[in-house]
Amino acid sequence: MKTSKQWLSAEDMAKQVKVSAMTIKRNCQTYKDFINVKQGEKNKYLIDSSSLPVFLFIAKMRNKRSLQSAQILELLEEEGFPKIYDEENINTSKQQTEQSLDKQGIVPVQDIESMVAKRVQEELKKHEHFLSEWTLKQEEQQRKFQEGLLKRLDDRDQKLMSSIRELQESKLEIAASIEEPKKTLNKKWWEFWK
Repeated sequence: MKTSKQWLSAEDMAKQVKVSAMTIKRNCQTYKDFINVKQGEKNKYLIDSSSLPVFLFIAKMRNKRSLQSAQILELLEEEGFPKIYDEENINTSKQQTEQSLDKQGIVPVQDIESMVAKRVQEELKKHEHFLSEWTLKQEEQQRKFQEGLLKRLDDRDQKLMSSIRELQESKLEIAASIEEPKKTLNKKWWEFWK
């Protein structure tokens, strides 16, 4: 819930602070970052009543400590008095900045960020597509390699088995050829029919 502001003239504020209206106007110019002021009819100063503590602090520093404006500005910041920002000026300056940037052909940072984000997304998609294709190719190569390896192993096994069979057959033949002469040698002369 927003409370409505109470605007006081420079003269009314001067009565509350117990200084001259001219001092109030001068303070409005000097300490404008801490005082909420707007121009009324006939260029009269209208001051937000919430700025009263700032005026009281300034008067106290001037009267009791005899401080200069720069020192009082530092003290206002140190004491934590909030700075006042004119929303109209901020919005106007933002629009003017955008218009001047458009005229100069300069792209605002937000647009650059969105363009960069879009580009990064596109590049990521390209890389993901490339990576998936590469993965498929690698899987295909791996499959072919395994098939080739299995085929070579089968061929080797077949050759090994045929070599073993041939070796066994030749052993049997050799054994058989050795047995025949033994039988004939063991024969007695009278057993010629055998």
